[in-house]
Amino acid sequence: MWFKRTQSKRPGDSGSSNPTPRRGSIPSILSAGFKCEGDIVSDGEVHIIGSHTGNLVVHKLTLGEGGSIIGTVEAEAAVINGNLSGRLSAVSVVLGPTASVTADIVYVSMRMEPGAIYEGYSRRVDSIENFSGEGLRLAQPQRPQIEKIRNAETVAGNAD
Repeated sequence: MWFKRTQSKRPGDSGSSNPTPRRGSIPSILSAGFKCEGDIVSDGEVHIIGSHTGNLVVHKLTLGEGGSIIGTVEAEAAVINGNLSGRLSAVSVVLGPTASVTADIVYVSMRMEPGAIYEGYSRRVDSIENFSGEGLRLAQPQRPQIEKIRNAETVAGNAD
């Protein structure tokens, strides 16, 4: 089942009811053969196995083997197993064994597994929020969305 509703407490039930699950707990998937152009903003998880050209601002990105991104990516966590060209700014970065990356990367924590190919400049920072790299700013329309995602403590929703 894709969406789960929290069950309401019935008379006579004991214990606490489950909290509403975090919105975005089900990843958005751009499957193989899917081509997308433009900007993507999500406060959840995004898996890309197809092709994307444009900017991505997501909570967690998984770029699968065979997937490709050309553009700027901002994420809390990024797992790269496909082709990435452009820029990446993330708290946690993992370049998997099938990654082919030609990008400048700003990160707090980065791991590169054997087999990964990386060409570009990298810079470790203590905090992504405090980084003021001139070339790593997205266009103005995305900036409010990024701040909204970063400042949100909890995001709750349901599939009504």
